[in-house]
Formats: sequence, structure tokens, C-alpha cells
Amino acid sequence: ALGLVWWWWMPRVYETGIGERTSVTLADGSTLLLDAATRVEVRIRAQRRDLRLQYGRATFAVAKDPSRPFSVSAGDSTVIATGTRFSVERLPRQLRVVLYEGRVEVADNGSAATTDIAHTNANHNRTLVPGQELIASSDATRDARIARVDTGTARAWERGLLVFRDEPLDLAVARVNRYSRQTLRIGDPAASRIRISGVFKAGDTPAFVAGVTSAFPLRANR
Repeated sequence: ALGLVWWWWMPRVYETGIGERTSVTLADGSTLLLDAATRVEVRIRAQRRDLRLQYGRATFAVAKDPSRPFSVSAGDSTVIATGTRFSVERLPRQLRVVLYEGRVEVADNGSAATTDIAHTNANHNRTLVPGQELIASSDATRDARIARVDTGTARAWERGLLVFRDEPLDLAVARVNRYSRQTLRIGDPAASRIRISGVFKAGDTPAFVAGVTSAFPLRANR
């Protein structure tokens, strides 16, 4: 009996390695598209659907079921939906949520003790509409900002492209490192703040290095 309880309670884990992407269909009909170097824990229950993005990025296409809210926790924030399509990404200093279809609420975990939207603290919630992106620090959803986003660009990673538009170099490097075992490290804190724009093929780390070192006063050492 204890073994059955353990099996029922333990989450299903889906993960990808460096340079891998995969698609998963859950028991409720929802689908997940996992980016490279991503790990998601899933618990599907009779009254709720709880997922946790431990690291990386994933797109969630939620099967409609108003009686079972679909929640994705990442760090100190929770994204709550009933039927929609959105992505959640965890970066070293940021959490990003992009909404493609439907509607979602993003709440601090402290105000989201339950996954029922009606019982969360509305003062700490952020509502997104399609074509919007929420950008928050890793530990403060309430201080997040919401901006318009080109959804085609936001989903470029699903086609194997990394698109950067005025992105800090350290966040761009974090994304590049998901696709290559040739790990990049930034040796100068000032370089982390350089903002870059460009389109790169995922996994082509030498092209990324060549691009940023030719455009900025940076030097690459192996």
C-alpha cells in the first residue's frame, strides 16, 4: 500500500539534455514542448494539474478543463491557466512568460497557496493577453514588467533558432549553452551587461562567439 501511495504521489519527470528538444503528451491531453537542457515535473490529479519547471524552457498547450486549473511553478512564481498556449523560461536572473493564446494569471507563490485563480491574492497577480511577455526577476513577480512581444520571434527556438533583440550578453550565453557542450563563460562582469541583437543557429557556438567578438570589444579565450 505504501508503494502504491508513493507511486501515485511522485511526479512524472520529463527532461532533455544539452542540444535536445522533445514533445510530450500528458494524460489530460495537454502537450509540452521542452527546449534543450530542460526539466519539468508533472502531477495530474482528479482536481488539479500541477507542473514545476525546474530549469530551462518549455511551451505548454493546455487541454481545456475549467474544473482542473493547470499551473506551472517556476522559482517563486506560478502561471495558472485552464486552456491556453504559453511558454515559461527560467534564466539565471530572470523568469519569462510568453502568452500565445488564451489567458493566464501569474502569481507569487506566496499568494498562490492554491492553484484556483479565485483564491489567489489578486493584488499580486499579473494577467497576460496574447502577444504579451512577462519579465520578472527570479524572486519577485510583483515587480515584473509586461511588454509586447513578437510571438514568431519568441517561438523561434522551436525551429532551432536563437533570436536576440537587445538582450544582455549573460542571458544570451545562458541560452546558447543549452545547445552545446562547449560551454561559454563570461570572464568580465562588464561584458555581461553588453546588449546584443542577432539570429543564430542553435548549437553553433563558434558562430555566436565570432559574431559577438566581431561586433564588440570582446576577446574569446579557449
